[in-house]
Amino acid sequence: MKVAAAAACAGILLAAFLGGAEPKECLDLSARQDHDVTSPSGIRVTVFGRNHCSEDLDGDRCRFRVKVLGSGNAVIATQSGTFGGTIASHGSAESLVFVVCDPERVRSVAVEAESS
Repeated sequence: MKVAAAAACAGILLAAFLGGAEPKECLDLSARQDHDVTSPSGIRVTVFGRNHCSEDLDGDRCRFRVKVLGSGNAVIATQSGTFGGTIASHGSAESLVFVVCDPERVRSVAVEAESS
């Protein structure tokens, strides 16, 4: 009985240590420029994340980097962010990010997952 209890405790501790699903593997990311906000010092980008795994994700561990692209798809600015909160299994979340750049040079935006 003591062996079974010790094994169960070890299993729980191991599961807590491993932290469940990895955000990079579970989250599909997309981004779009928010044209409702204008500023001479940058642009606002809405980042969308869709959890395609069967486990909830800790949004604070779901790190991403927004890239602002200019002519020739050259990166002219970047900004990192997270979602915060919890992203439910098969749920979605969005985050607003302000990227400091010259808005006149912006051609498109892209987003990629970062290591947590």
